[in-house]
Amino acid sequence: MPKINDSQYIQVVIPHDRIETEILTGKLYLMDCLGTQEDGSVIRAFFRYEKYQELKEAFQTLFQQWHLSPEFSIELCEVQPWQTNWQNYFKTQRISKRIGIRPPWRHFRKPVPIEIVIQPGMAFGTGTHATTQLALMLLEKYLLPGWRVLDAGCGTGILSIAALKLGAQSVDAWDVDPEIRENFYENMRLNNVPRNYRLQLGDVLAGDNWDYDLILSNIERKINERVLEQVVASRARPRIIFTGLLAEECANFIARVLNYHRAVIDKRIKKEWAAIVVE
Repeated sequence: MPKINDSQYIQVVIPHDRIETEILTGKLYLMDCLGTQEDGSVIRAFFRYEKYQELKEAFQTLFQQWHLSPEFSIELCEVQPWQTNWQNYFKTQRISKRIGIRPPWRHFRKPVPIEIVIQPGMAFGTGTHATTQLALMLLEKYLLPGWRVLDAGCGTGILSIAALKLGAQSVDAWDVDPEIRENFYENMRLNNVPRNYRLQLGDVLAGDNWDYDLILSNIERKINERVLEQVVASRARPRIIFTGLLAEECANFIARVLNYHRAVIDKRIKKEWAAIVVE
């Protein structure tokens, strides 16, 4: 790496034409990105110069996971006014008449009955992604006060927070990624929710308790299928909100639900994503 001074930073140029911007931006945040700029079909992400070797390895791994060729470049750049662009990306969002999401540095102009404050940690948990929005809308409609909730794949904790603010008696939150721990607890503190929640780090499918009133499964289709199988096998009868389904996959998933003699009582589509409610 060439000699650099304190006024220089690393600029990583990443093509994102085949990657959802929300997903990529969430990953960049977890990698301690200082700021981003969208420039046509690429995203320019900026990092401190000390992270050069670490970033090179991290991006190679990341692109392999996404089955993409590692077409990115790492360059030096001078300080420029991109520092605030990162915060500009995360805005206040009204999900419904009752629910709104905001980052800690922004506020709603008018009061929101159920305000959820999220320190971004990953895109699926900031409210920017359609799957999260679908889950929140269905949660608001179908959760009854006093219910026990399982949040399978909790991420930033946004759905757990929403459930508690909507009156859930308790929430068991699971996630397979240990890196979400700090962000999850930070968001719980920001929202001053009751402490009747529990975070479990590990595979929710390894558990044997499905006896809940409501299960939130905002995960990809194959894991959702296994959640469905295990719930049916357990003979539990919770209401289940499945999202993280591509709209084109939804009919096949519903057929699987009906094959287990369970009913689909609601279905929503947003962009290319789908969500259903199963009883």
